[in-house]
Amino acid sequence: MSSSLHLQFAGLLTLLPLAVLAVTARLQRNALFWLFLVAAIAGSFGVFGQSLAGGWQAGFSANLWASCAISLLAFAALNLVNGEAFRLAALLLPYLIAFALLALLFASFEEPAPAIASEMWFRAHVLLAVGSYGILTLGAIAGLAVLVQERALKRRRTGWAELALPPLLVAEDLQIRLLLWAAIFMAAALASGFANTFMETGALPELSHKVLLSLLAFVVLVALLVMHRVTGIRGRRAARWVLAGYLLLTLGYPGVKFVNDVLLG
Repeated sequence: MSSSLHLQFAGLLTLLPLAVLAVTARLQRNALFWLFLVAAIAGSFGVFGQSLAGGWQAGFSANLWASCAISLLAFAALNLVNGEAFRLAALLLPYLIAFALLALLFASFEEPAPAIASEMWFRAHVLLAVGSYGILTLGAIAGLAVLVQERALKRRRTGWAELALPPLLVAEDLQIRLLLWAAIFMAAALASGFANTFMETGALPELSHKVLLSLLAFVVLVALLVMHRVTGIRGRRAARWVLAGYLLLTLGYPGVKFVNDVLLG
């Protein structure tokens, strides 16, 4: 096993303690929570940092680890301002573990670092793009928590959902706030991407699958924010819009990488 695979496996292991406590509804917002969260962030950023050591690696596996690292960092920041956000870990950590397992499975499919002249612009674009995806991942998790909570209330079976997930009103508020931040980061990512391409080629980027899906995702998010402002849309209706936008961005970000690097590569 190569050193890269060793590091990825170690990164995966750092996610497990927090996931186990969260899924079993034993997670509390205490020192142990922060200890396990810092360990998970360090493990994910350790893998992410290795992919940056020789220049940005644009492969499928590297993108998955970047998503894990940024999602966990955004999750930590969210917990600094919201005392109930830690409960999203019950859905977030299993999802990120699935990402880490996929990254391990397809670790051999790597793409050489691209030759970009405007390196500063390119790095800014990458960080903004990954940041928007990480924040929207949290928004989608909050939306999923809304769906789970509403379904549990309808069936009058709120046991696990009540213990492990944030209250319904908290989850609804989180998904809208996260959606707003994701839209801001996505707007900056799209603008920096267009600027980077224009600086390199003198023309705007072509409407590739990645660009088109990202633009569609941005339109969906902005449309939901406008509808929320005008009509007060919330609950599972808003959650479905958030998940639809997240699906589009997932298809445009790791989805396109999977097709190019794994299926076609």
